[in-house]
Amino acid sequence: MPPAEQDGTGLSLSVSLAGLPKDADLQLTLPGDYADYARVSLGQLLETVFPADEAARQSVEDKLDVGENPDLPDIYDCFLPVIDQHRRGLCSLKLTTGLEGSDSIPAQLSDLVSRYWQLTPAGSGDNPPCSRLALTIEPEYCALDYAVAQGYWENPAELLAWLQTHTLLYFLDKHEYRLPAPVDAGRGVALSDTVENLCHRNLLHAAEDTGAEDTGAYRITPAGRQFIGALLAETESYIDRFDEFKDVFWDEETGAAEFDTGYGDDLRVPVFIAEGLDPVRTVFLLRLYDGALDQFAATWPELIGDADFFNRILEPVVNRAHAPEELLPAIIEDGYAYTEAQAESAREAQVQARIARQVAGNSPNRSS
Repeated sequence: MPPAEQDGTGLSLSVSLAGLPKDADLQLTLPGDYADYARVSLGQLLETVFPADEAARQSVEDKLDVGENPDLPDIYDCFLPVIDQHRRGLCSLKLTTGLEGSDSIPAQLSDLVSRYWQLTPAGSGDNPPCSRLALTIEPEYCALDYAVAQGYWENPAELLAWLQTHTLLYFLDKHEYRLPAPVDAGRGVALSDTVENLCHRNLLHAAEDTGAEDTGAYRITPAGRQFIGALLAETESYIDRFDEFKDVFWDEETGAAEFDTGYGDDLRVPVFIAEGLDPVRTVFLLRLYDGALDQFAATWPELIGDADFFNRILEPVVNRAHAPEELLPAIIEDGYAYTEAQAESAREAQVQARIARQVAGNSPNRSS
């Protein structure tokens, strides 16, 4: 945003977003006397620059100095989803300040802007002083805290235990990981507690000394196999019911939706929530099914006690696209209709293929 007055007043602001290139900073100057911002917090400043109201956002975009940098509108748009996620409680914002060439300083949203700005003294003639502020924003996603805050789980410990048991079963089943019994105490409390939990539930047991290759290792019991089978059936039901919602483009005014466009948003998590499902459970089972944990096949015993590891795996729960609540029911209805139409087309194709085979089999020209 160019200065409202060409007299050096206002707050010169540079905002960068973690993950964007270094040259993708949002450069703008907020109009007015810089002293007007002395009593404003960093959080209030971000609300001014990235307001929730669409008309107010457009007003900010209209004043961006595209002559200086034509990419500023695109850069501005990169910030909006992150700020919106923060408003909805899906992420926290880690802030650091510091102009180029100076050390970065951690900051809080409640801190006053004047604590971090750099004042430029008055110049010659009538040039008044101004201020400069450089701010870096990094979103931090914590799906475990979100699940508890939203009431899907009573506490983080209960949720973490559920994630640990399913992770251990996954690697013992799919990767045939050999976990010696008893668990070496040096491998951590989380691993031994998870094994004890599964053994207590008769889903796991230590192989007896029968001379078999897996003697002295934990093995999945028949009850454990049934448990895993039920989880697979549950996961496949989610895929059958909701897979179309991973690529949705919708009309902002009518809510009419298109699917499998190649350029739509993944709305599966909002749909899970709208349909009364626990998004953490659903997303985690889908990620197991998709093999998202396979890259940790060698290190999972050490990671199983790390809540941050599961927050990374579950990031899609909170780092997600958003559809307006008033439009979501129409999008869901269109999605189910699309799924049924696709299924009907597949059934018709099967019937036609079967008829074609029968005709070919009854043809008099068929070679003997």
